[in-house]
Order: sequence, then structure tokens, then C-alpha cells
Amino acid sequence: MTDQPAKFDRPHVIGPFVVALLALLSVVLTLDAAGDYPKLFEGPGVTLDESFNVQMGVYQWRVLRDAPNMILLLPESVNDAFGPKSNYNPDHPPLGRVWLGFWHDLVEWLFPPSDHPANEHGIRFVTDCARVGSATAFALTVFLIGVFTAKWYGRAAGIVASVSLVLMPRVFAHAHLASLETFMNLTYSATILSVAHWWTVAASGGCQPSEKTQTTDQSQKLGGLTSPARLVCCGTGILFGLALLTKMQAILIPPVVGLWAMWHWRVRAFKPLAIFGSVGLAVFFVGWPWLWLDPAKNFYEYFARTTNRAVLNCYYLGQVWADKDVPWHYPFVMFAVTVPIGLNLLGLLGVSAQYTRIASEGERAIVPRLRFGFVCGAREQLVLAATLFPLVLFALPGVAVYDGERLFLISYPMWAVLVGRGAEVILSHLRAKAELGWWPIVASGRARGVVMTLWLLPQAVGVIAMHPCQLSYYNLLVGGLSGADRRGFERTYWGDSLTRSELTEIAEWGGLGATLVVEPVLHQFQLGELTLQSPILRRAQVRALTADEGKTITRKGQTVFRVAFYRKADLPREDWDFARSERESGLSRSGVLLSRLWAESPKPRR
Repeated sequence: MTDQPAKFDRPHVIGPFVVALLALLSVVLTLDAAGDYPKLFEGPGVTLDESFNVQMGVYQWRVLRDAPNMILLLPESVNDAFGPKSNYNPDHPPLGRVWLGFWHDLVEWLFPPSDHPANEHGIRFVTDCARVGSATAFALTVFLIGVFTAKWYGRAAGIVASVSLVLMPRVFAHAHLASLETFMNLTYSATILSVAHWWTVAASGGCQPSEKTQTTDQSQKLGGLTSPARLVCCGTGILFGLALLTKMQAILIPPVVGLWAMWHWRVRAFKPLAIFGSVGLAVFFVGWPWLWLDPAKNFYEYFARTTNRAVLNCYYLGQVWADKDVPWHYPFVMFAVTVPIGLNLLGLLGVSAQYTRIASEGERAIVPRLRFGFVCGAREQLVLAATLFPLVLFALPGVAVYDGERLFLISYPMWAVLVGRGAEVILSHLRAKAELGWWPIVASGRARGVVMTLWLLPQAVGVIAMHPCQLSYYNLLVGGLSGADRRGFERTYWGDSLTRSELTEIAEWGGLGATLVVEPVLHQFQLGELTLQSPILRRAQVRALTADEGKTITRKGQTVFRVAFYRKADLPREDWDFARSERESGLSRSGVLLSRLWAESPKPRR
């Protein structure tokens, strides 16, 4: 192909926009965690880290909102808002949390939940309101993935890429949570896609096909070209800075972009990379007022924090591992078994296949074929590197990894681009076969669309069947959730299986003032936030206790109710296999128990 203009036309935008809008509605209508919006469908339960993100997001957003005439730039204002005597927690950069705080206040204003008290710091925050921020970030990511894929490979590829991201159950589930992962997906994808597009927009197309080969692929080759303009480097550097302001995973961008640019431009890559990196760091520094208080000390504290924190457990292959001792293959295996198989097959085609037309010798017609081999286009190289590098990093010895796909979730949107490219390879091959009269049944674009739709429909089973616990999804490579459980994979996440229906059952069973023992308890604020964020438990005046506190109650002859979410990494082993109680309930998928509620009466004295 010839050089492509940077402009995005209407056909590139409409399809991804419709998919993104439907994705937004599907998440927003299914995000109620604990009864704040009972008219919505239930979503994942309140997870253990959401309260930290929402509370800090609301705090930081209101600091910015209430700072008149940029008074925040004054040193005393910065110290009051972000200094050691404030309520600020600098464990993560501010952008993702400010995004959650903005959407929290907007949704709370438009659709206020009733009867929601403030916490001990006097801040009233509602997890469900902030979850709309993640839903919006998810929809924007779906849109971006679709638009760039459509621009590079065609309208159908863009639609398939957008749809494939929605059909990845783990990504769809994270879009329901008021956490930073979904917004990190947005900023990471925006940076990589913008570099892949605008740094190569003047490049010659294709993979230098021979005279007998014509490729429909829109990949790029950079050899012999000048490096990108300064303005382009500055623009993409700003996006990199926004990614740095979101979460630590942004530090994976410089190695990916740097090695890719050095491979294609050699020494000419130094200047654009220097501009890209320096602009990104400048945006990072300017956008985080906490750094201003003591730049050297706070920079070091933030980047060193990943090596100085509490150890988190990970359950994998039937064994509980410390986060830094998890086997190296964990990220690759988890990625392979948490994306629907049909999407993985399309992604592999997007990496390894090209549709070609090869002219036979003599007077025979041009024959359509699929040629297999590593795709040599520069854009595909960058997108594939951005997919694989997070997996490689978390496979290195001594690098902490835990909680399934959470730390390398940024790989999934990049993979969706290659899924879209794989779909276009197949559709182009079908189109060529139909033009030669070999397969007339797929002669029309509508017929080929039906073929692709029939391929994608089975991939939607995981999102639908596992709801609202898509974070427990595994594909057929391990036999689904039931097969994964038998093979020693983790069952569930950080409390997402304690859904609204489970909380309702707790309140109905226990009645007013019931005692509830929760397992596992992983931080000191968990039980308080569980009751604070649940109108169901508050109305029933349920008292939540740890397991040790519950033993004291049963010794006094009182009946307690126990609830456990089956995160085997932290649940005591004696609770994995339990004796059936006369009165019990639970949430299960594919015959696997994800949470359990049962009554425990005091044992009679002998």
C-alpha cells in the first residue's frame, strides 16, 4: 500500500463507537455491588482495594475542584493537601484516582444513593458511583482499539477488535471495579497506538512483497526513513506522561518503544526517544503535586516502593506461593487460559498470517493463499512487543506477581488489535475465494459478516455465563473453571464473589443484629468497608468479625454466620474442603463454589 494519511475517516469511527457505547451500557447496567442501586443488575462484590482507590480519588478530585484560581500552585496549599499531615496516601499516582473521583461526584450528584454515611475521616464515598469511571475508561479503550485497528486493517477488523476486547471476560470484569487497572489499559493503549500510528504514518507500506505477491496487509516498514517530527514526539510523550500518572505499569512503555525505535532507526532514534521520554517525565512531575514537596526523595520513594511492600500470596498449580516465588511461566499460562480460545486463534493469525495473491506460472489465474510467518510490519512489531513485554517482565525471577492477570492486564487490549488483524486476514481470504467463484456462498460482505459473527458468538459464553464473577473465568484449554480448579488454579479474586445476592441472603438469614464472620480478612479496614459500602448489611445491623473474634463468640454459646470467598491463596486450608452444614448457601459457577455462607452453632459441651 501507499502511505496512509493520519486522518481517521467516518467508516473507521462508527463501528467502534457503537461497540463502545454498548460496552458502556452493559457495564453500567450491571455494576451494583452491594445494594446502592438495587434497580440495576448486580455486579461483582466490593473488592478489597476499591475503598482505597475511591477514597483517595474523591479526596484528590475535591482538592482540585475546590482550589480557586490555581491556589494549589502555592507551596503552602500543596503541603496542606499532599503533605505528611494531610489525609493523602501517595501509594499510586493521582490521575487514575482523580478520574474515579470525578465520576464518583458526577454520578452521585445525578443519581444519589440513599442512606450512605461518611467514613471515619468524614468523607462520604460510594463504590458504585466510582465504578462508572472504570466503565467509561473501558468504553474509551474499546473505542480506541477499534478506531486504530479499523484505520490500519479495515472497518471489519476494527469492529472485531472492539468486540473481542468486550468478550474477554477478565477485562470485562475489571471494567466493573473502581480500581486503576482499566484506566491503566486506556493510557497504555493510547500511548502505544499513537506511537505505532503517528511515528510510522509516513512509512512505506507492506513487507516489500515480490513482483508476484500482492499483500492486503497495511503493515509498515521504517527502513531508510527519517525519524518522526518533534511535534509528534511531544504529543505521544504527553500520552506517556499520562500513563506514568496512572500506575507503575507505565514504566514498561519506554523499553518497548525504545527497543522498537532503535531496531528501525538505529542512532536516529536517540532524538525522538529523548523528546518522548523527557516530555513524559515532565508531565509526570507537573501532574503530581506530591512530588513537588521533595522531588528527589519522593521520586525514589515511589519507584522503590514496589520492592518494599508486604508479601502477597498466589495460588497456582495447587500450591500457595509467595509473590516473588511464583514459577516463571505463570503470566504466559494465565494469559493463554483467560482469553477465549477463538479470540486467541484469531490473534495468532494476526501475528503469523498474511493474505496474499500469488500469480502462477503460465496463464493460470492468480491464486489466493494464506502465507504464514512472522509479520514484519513495524506497527505489528510494536503492538506485539507491547503485548508480550509485560508477560516477559513478570516472568523474570524475583518479580512479584499475583492476582491472576491483574498486573499484566495491559497486554489484553494490545492483543485485541492483533485479533482484529487476524479477522481481516480471514475475511480477505474469503473475499478472494468468492471473487474467483470458488466459494460463492461468501460472495457478499454480509455473508462474510455472518461467518465472523458465528465465530465470535461462542466466545461470548464466558462473559454471559460467569457474570458477575468473570474474574473466575478460564477457557477450554484447562476445561473451564471446573477444570482449572482441578488443576490447581485460583478460584476467585479479592471478594468479587460476595455479590449483592449473597449479602441479601446474609441479612435474611441472620436477621437484625446478626454476627457475621468473614474469611479471609486481608487488611484492617476490610470488614469496616464491607459494611459501610453495603446498605443491605447496614440496614440489618450486621456485625462483621474476623475468624478469631468469631471463635470467642461461639465459646459464649452464640450462633454466628460465616461467609468465605474462595481465594485459596489466603483462605485457611482447613476451609477448602468442609463438612456440610444443615444451613448453608453459596455462589458457584460450573459446579465450583466461589463463596459460601453457613451457620455455625456452638459445639455442645461434653
